[in-house]
Amino acid sequence: MKDTHLPIQYRVEIYENSFINDPSASFEASTPFLPIHVGDYIDHRTWQDAGSHYADLGKDKTLRVKAINHLIWKIDGSHIGHSLSVCVEVVPRPQ
Repeated sequence: MKDTHLPIQYRVEIYENSFINDPSASFEASTPFLPIHVGDYIDHRTWQDAGSHYADLGKDKTLRVKAINHLIWKIDGSHIGHSLSVCVEVVPRPQ
């Protein structure tokens, strides 16, 4: 088995309330994202196009992570992919 190092494509997909539907926002990068854990809050207010789904939430609401799912795949001769699926719920912003 030949040891080759393929580039890694990183992706975070935000799902609201369930992983069943399409993601409501997504982000791609060539470097890993910081860890995201169940119970973390995600501030949607800085999202531009990716977060337009949440534009109407206002300043008094935020997103809380309720589940995480990792997907990892390899396309031979091309790249490795790591997608972090993040299930969130809309909650009141903590004071």
